[in-house]
Amino acid sequence: TFVSFIGPEPSLTDYAIMPSSVRVSPKTILTAIRHTKWIELSSSDDDGLSWRFVNRPAEDTGRGNPPSMVRLKDGRIAITWGYRAEPYGIKARLSSDNGATWSPEIVLRADAGAWDIGYTRTVQRPDSNLVTIYYYNDDPRTERYIGATIWNPGK
Repeated sequence: TFVSFIGPEPSLTDYAIMPSSVRVSPKTILTAIRHTKWIELSSSDDDGLSWRFVNRPAEDTGRGNPPSMVRLKDGRIAITWGYRAEPYGIKARLSSDNGATWSPEIVLRADAGAWDIGYTRTVQRPDSNLVTIYYYNDDPRTERYIGATIWNPGK
């Protein structure tokens, strides 16, 4: 059932697609959305009836790439995405205040052979490490493959 639009319709030179959402309280939802060259975060405090812009956790994604957010066992939020500009790779950030502010970028990988990478998905293991999965390439003349990075989000 349609409930509401998250934000205004993007301009003809932009798009807003491929959301990733996390619930941070019984009524609060955070949604990160892929735009042309950035990721935008919005929040709803009324279970999706209305939305407000929060910030851009990724100001530059190169050529655009969808976000993946996960709420960690300690309450923080992790967001990951593919970075489609040189040096091509996979990046992440952490928030301990429900997306109001974000850590500096964490480079998970920066060794891809070309821009066609990304579409991350992240889960937390029982030992608190994160597993970020994505498609990747080592050289633009070779096939892409599914890769994964296991990383520790720290305290």
